[in-house]
Amino acid sequence: MLTRSCWISGLLLTLAVLGSATAISDLRFDEDPNLRTPRIRPLRIEGSKTWGDGFVRMPVHRHRFNDTKPRRRPDRMRKPEHTGNARRDWGWSHLDDYQGLTYMIEIYIGTPPQKVMVSIDTGSYELWVTPKCINSADPTLCRKYGLYYPQQSSSASYLGSHFQIQYGTGSAVGKYYSDTMKIAMFQVPGVQFAVADDTNYTYSGVLGLGYAYGFTTTYPTLLDMMWALRLIGAPVFSMGLGGEGDGFSEIIFGGVNRWKFTGGLEPVSIWPPIDKQDPGWIQYWVNVTSFGMTKPGRPKSIYTDEQFTMSTLIDSGSTLSYIREDIVSVIGQQLNARVDPNGHYWVDCALRKQNGTVDFGFNNERMIVSVPFKDFIWEQYPGHCLMGVQPADAGTTNYVLGDTFIRGAYLVFDQQSDVVWIANYYNCGDGVVTVGNSSADTQFVRGAC
Repeated sequence: MLTRSCWISGLLLTLAVLGSATAISDLRFDEDPNLRTPRIRPLRIEGSKTWGDGFVRMPVHRHRFNDTKPRRRPDRMRKPEHTGNARRDWGWSHLDDYQGLTYMIEIYIGTPPQKVMVSIDTGSYELWVTPKCINSADPTLCRKYGLYYPQQSSSASYLGSHFQIQYGTGSAVGKYYSDTMKIAMFQVPGVQFAVADDTNYTYSGVLGLGYAYGFTTTYPTLLDMMWALRLIGAPVFSMGLGGEGDGFSEIIFGGVNRWKFTGGLEPVSIWPPIDKQDPGWIQYWVNVTSFGMTKPGRPKSIYTDEQFTMSTLIDSGSTLSYIREDIVSVIGQQLNARVDPNGHYWVDCALRKQNGTVDFGFNNERMIVSVPFKDFIWEQYPGHCLMGVQPADAGTTNYVLGDTFIRGAYLVFDQQSDVVWIANYYNCGDGVVTVGNSSADTQFVRGAC
């Protein structure tokens, strides 16, 4: 594992070559990525700006796609030896023909800049884009989302190594490049990413936001670079996708929007701890300590016992959530679900109009995220609705909380303290609070709703 000082030295050289005006003293070249001792400093209230001193805020666009699996976490990529990082297979194979919903942001790459939309994915850690749509799942959508051509950028540099990722119903193969990237109002020079010139059954590039440099990659990713260049005050990003009809989704690097959640942010530790996870694939695993439901006009019911715990991956790249089948069965019974021959749980779409919630508990119910039926139940196509939790494949413990959970939550992914801060999503206005040099600042943030 490289030390932070090693990659910062390379970063300094890159900045010098590119003529960056960033001062050396502004870079975090003296910090060990494994030292995560909180340093408290006051929070800054930044209002409704899209960027400021220590944060970068970006709107998230919702896109529905057809004829592909619903962003279920794929068979994990296995890279050839010369690409470095190996990933394990997850073995999920069904739901291949379903539609899904993806959440995307706009980035600009190169000189002159080329606009590309990429799916934000907390379940992976690398950024890749594509210049071709021939074998895309939807070539029209692929072209709409934007293509990147390194030969058209004067600042692009081929890095001499190869990239490959294999999904359950798609794949991407290409090469690693570095180039200048514009995110919000900021230019970030020398960002490494993959250009997938051969894709199969995919429809857009992906911005992976998982643990990267020092954990799963030997190079700094976009998030690492933003922190190193002090564009953000801490390696933290918050996500408020919002519910159906809300019309609002955003991601904030280095900040939190107090007007998008209620109550306090509950710190839920990454579990297993990052030093106990597969060193080639560090993920945002957290323990769910209860599942329940609140039916219209009824008190909250919990369907798990006091000793219950389930480690689950929070994955914005998965349309649905996948948990133990016995829990799915109980929730399905409460919603009068129909189970098809493939084991998928379908419910009456009229339930989406009812004022009920499915409830996910954390830290022994110190935090319960109550997801409204309309955001939990996924309308696959008109009049046909899937329940928001489906059974994980037999024999696996790779459980996932996908968008059918995330839409009801406000989430702060904290790579400095190794926690995910969780609250109930609620949209009551607008205003960003910047996290300072320590992610421990987040504990002082309470929702304004």
